[in-house]
Amino acid sequence: MDYQTFVDGDKTLLIAPAGYGKTYTIAECLKYTTGRQLILTHTHAGVAAIKEKIKEFSIAPNQYNVETISSFAQKYVNAFYTGTDTPDQDNSSEYHPFIIDKATIIFKSNVIRNVIKATYAGLFVDEYQDCTKIQHEMILALSKSLKTHILGDHLQGIFDFNGDLVDFDTDLSVFKKVPDLSIPYRWRQKGNNRALGDKLKEIRNLLEDNKALDFSSNSIEGLYLIKVKPNEIYEAGSKYRKCLDKLILNPKHNPDFDSLLIIFPEYDKVNDNGGKIRKGNIDDRAKIRAQIDYSKSLTLLEAIDDKNFYLLAKKIDALCLSIGRSIKPEKRIKEDVLEKIFQKTELNNWFTENGVKNKRGDIDKAKAAALKSTINLFVSKPSPQNMKNIILELKNNLKIKYKREGFLYAILNALIHADLEGISVYEAMKNHRNIIRRSGRIIKGKCIGTTLLTKGLEFDTVAILDADKFDSPKHLYVALTRCCKKLIIFSSKEVLSPYK
Repeated sequence: MDYQTFVDGDKTLLIAPAGYGKTYTIAECLKYTTGRQLILTHTHAGVAAIKEKIKEFSIAPNQYNVETISSFAQKYVNAFYTGTDTPDQDNSSEYHPFIIDKATIIFKSNVIRNVIKATYAGLFVDEYQDCTKIQHEMILALSKSLKTHILGDHLQGIFDFNGDLVDFDTDLSVFKKVPDLSIPYRWRQKGNNRALGDKLKEIRNLLEDNKALDFSSNSIEGLYLIKVKPNEIYEAGSKYRKCLDKLILNPKHNPDFDSLLIIFPEYDKVNDNGGKIRKGNIDDRAKIRAQIDYSKSLTLLEAIDDKNFYLLAKKIDALCLSIGRSIKPEKRIKEDVLEKIFQKTELNNWFTENGVKNKRGDIDKAKAAALKSTINLFVSKPSPQNMKNIILELKNNLKIKYKREGFLYAILNALIHADLEGISVYEAMKNHRNIIRRSGRIIKGKCIGTTLLTKGLEFDTVAILDADKFDSPKHLYVALTRCCKKLIIFSSKEVLSPYK
């Protein structure tokens, strides 16, 4: 890699397959630049990964700024756009394209171009294969002001739900291509699995040639295909579940399993009427986790702009305005808020249709009285603080199981800041999600997620559930390449053919 040539060019392009050192390259390039560099990527996990790698190189913080493409555009639109037609942030399918479109116009302004030139000396854009065409137009607008260096891999272009993705062959003709990264460095680092990395390089070539992957005669140490029956994962005591138990509980204390990613595929399931149902959403993953993770070891990864964050925040704001007029306030609080956070069956142990249950036994009577008192305080004095107290009463005192910890803690955070800052819970939620978007979030330990939530991350061990259900070679490639040491594939078929 000729770093100097790459950073000296006005517009340069580097193709970097998964695990071949793209994040390392971005950090190393900073040694060959002068002035502050702007580094943009697509996800908050990607922001955290880049920041972590740059810190390893001991590069001064004033030499770079890392954030998502969306958050960078958002700052300028919030500062300079004067229109009143901005969509609500919870309407992500309209909000983010709107922000990118207006930012593109703003970045073409001579005044803003001077601001950008005075702030930054160069631009790096990571994961360029995930740029939509309108994001590409925004990057081209920035490239009029800054030397621009883009990195990506067409086989990892999976963020294709908000518009047409950029085409490397037709849309990037103005960028000078430097030689591709060609060595799977991740698997050659000390302690990682070199043979597995070489096998994944072969798999990449097969996928690029539209060929199926045959694991029936695999002999690579650390690569395992476990043949299972369709839907066997839902059967308690099955071979599938026993294998997952060993991974999650790790009874033999294998250090490779302390860094574990379980990937749940997203796919279209045909129902009895011939229609399609999209599987693998957050509710599906939460249900699977509840079935396979009795030890509560797995972190459920969530999309930063899951609409449920914003919908519940709005519900709480509406309750604060109208709860005093409700005929059955306890029922409304339970249905509008508590059932979104906690397991309904456990809530029903403490609530009837009319309110808090009358309990027997001194301990349960005291708990029910405390719950009723906390709810009554919110009804008489509705506020984010008093709603937070109800949620904490259920979580801490009644020990009611919550569905998604990320969702719970995001709501609690929004309630705290809404109260402290005197703003709506909805505004506090938007602020909370935007902070994560800019600062990133480090994801480690034992997690369950999808390819969309884990692209760019790496774990010692990766287990792919129902791998035969992947209907896209790009999603399958991303799933296969998150590992460093061990890759465990659960499938009802030994030959994977994601070309549906």
